Amino acid sequence: MSDESSPSERILFDRALAKFDAVVRQVPTDAWANQSPCEEWTAANIVGHVAATTQLPVLLARRIPLGVPEGPEASEVPTRGNDDLFISKTMLSLIRGLPEEAVADPLVVWNRCYAEMNEVLSGDVWGQPPLGTQRGTMTLEEWLEPAFYDSTVHTWDLSQAAGVPHNLDDELCNAALTTLKSIEESGNMRSSNVFAGALDPQSDEPLTRLIAYTGRTPIR
Repeated sequence: MSDESSPSERILFDRALAKFDAVVRQVPTDAWANQSPCEEWTAANIVGHVAATTQLPVLLARRIPLGVPEGPEASEVPTRGNDDLFISKTMLSLIRGLPEEAVADPLVVWNRCYAEMNEVLSGDVWGQPPLGTQRGTMTLEEWLEPAFYDSTVHTWDLSQAAGVPHNLDDELCNAALTTLKSIEESGNMRSSNVFAGALDPQSDEPLTRLIAYTGRTPIR
């Protein structure tokens, strides 16, 4: 968790992950294989994905770039400011591997990754020079600032899959929607395997608007 030495950019990031962690703790043992609103993911896959995202700031804190110059095994993606960057093999292995690993024991994967992130980010890792990321060249603080939207949306996904309360608040949902709108183009939000096209919300309730913007449909 954040402390007095942590930057302001970590406040919403930590709040969102705490919400997700609370839902993980409520998932019934027999619900991990339940379908989620993400078409190809179960509840366990959702946990593995968010566990993987906790490792991205760990890599940046350890000065391991998420984006690297073009290479024989790199995959090109749009980046902020049209930087000539590519997703690194290290990042790809996390994004692909942890959701699969979590199928066997999602709680073990989540606890390990969440604890490691909190330990690393509690160290002297702030104020370092920018590194290549999947969103362009930026500092750890700049990367962290909008990253809370992902775990916020997936908190809802997991609650839908498991049939447990999400406890997301209006402030967090409004902030996530504002962030998504601000980075939609540069963050490649509508690409394959990210978000579908936005839907018309059925109400003005913040969570409803956020979920509709991501192209999701409730399953409960």
